[in-house]
Amino acid sequence: MADLLHPTGPDAEEPEETPEDPGEFELAITAEDQLEAQLLVAACEEAGIQVILHSKRGGTVGTLASPVDGFDILVPRKDLERARLVLEERKLALEADPDGAARAAEDEEAKSEQA
Repeated sequence: MADLLHPTGPDAEEPEETPEDPGEFELAITAEDQLEAQLLVAACEEAGIQVILHSKRGGTVGTLASPVDGFDILVPRKDLERARLVLEERKLALEADPDGAARAAEDEEAKSEQA
């Protein structure tokens, strides 16, 4: 006889999938400013890589300890190599075409305003 703990037959529900644990995050690259950081984060997201963007200037102590802008881009350890390739490729493209980087930044800002 079927019960809630032991369903049988075609009415048995499929177990819910648990989200994949990304594991530990590690530093993939450091961006010099917020604009570059946002473009690099977008590159990771386009590649399906989870990202944590960490500002070195978080809070009052961070502002005093690190007066220069800087943003660490952290990715799951399992995606670190792939992320570094994606990030280096995007960073080289941004450096090769500064005008294109500015246009991309404007497009990215427009997308975030629409969301």
